[in-house]
Amino acid sequence: MINTKKKILFLFSVLLVLSMIVGCSAEKSKNTSVDMAISDSDSHESSEKEESSFKNESSSPLEPEKVITTIDIRFETTEFDRSNDELNKVIEKHQAYVEYSNISYSSRNFQNGEFTIRVPKSSINNFKSDLKTIGNKVWESTNKQDVTKQYTDTESRMKVVEVKEERILALMEKADKVEDIIALENQLNEVIYEKERLKSSLMDLDDKVDFTTINLYIQEVEKLTSSTSPETSFGRKVLDAVDESLYFFKNTLEKLVILLIYLLPFIIILGIIGLLIHKGMVKYKKSKK
Repeated sequence: MINTKKKILFLFSVLLVLSMIVGCSAEKSKNTSVDMAISDSDSHESSEKEESSFKNESSSPLEPEKVITTIDIRFETTEFDRSNDELNKVIEKHQAYVEYSNISYSSRNFQNGEFTIRVPKSSINNFKSDLKTIGNKVWESTNKQDVTKQYTDTESRMKVVEVKEERILALMEKADKVEDIIALENQLNEVIYEKERLKSSLMDLDDKVDFTTINLYIQEVEKLTSSTSPETSFGRKVLDAVDESLYFFKNTLEKLVILLIYLLPFIIILGIIGLLIHKGMVKYKKSKK
């Protein structure tokens, strides 16, 4: 009987120890799962923060509402008339217009053109892309002027002037004395003048913002400038160097021939003088003998 009790007590002790081990293991597993979940959550949150930060850094700031854009571009061409015709086609295609143009001739009868072109803001990128048909672009510069504050200030002043105009008109309806009416009319004339001036200023700013100004220069040359860039291949650079060398040799030879033609009369005269001096010296020596 005692042995039986001892066996039961022993089994109960074993079960108690096993239950305690299982319980501790489960608690540890639970804590581990919670820690992993928290770690994953923190990692995900950190990843979201990094991604958000990257997006904020990579996104460029928006351009202000009212910006005046001026672009200066210089082209070279070996056929000025053809380039001028192509330019007119591009202008007509994008519904732009020429504000100023001037065509002049250089000493070698080459033509040079200066153009101020107004292009709708929405078409400027396509317009610039189509300009490649007129010649070799050698230089470009873009200038942007933010006039948003100037525009909003002018609008605010315009509203103040309009309110003042309404008040003066209301006072004129109530005025009885002639001198009061005359004084109010003088004030009204000043207000109307200021209103028209501000209105004209707003229209001018709108025009400059809505139409980009392009100052275009076209220069006719005998040979186009080599347009090499860091991306140009070695073979292309070698061919360009050979072409430049041959052109320099040909150009130098032509200049030497032209120089000889210019100097030919002087050479003939000097040759005749030299020949006469030589004959005179020969005769002089013979007469001495």
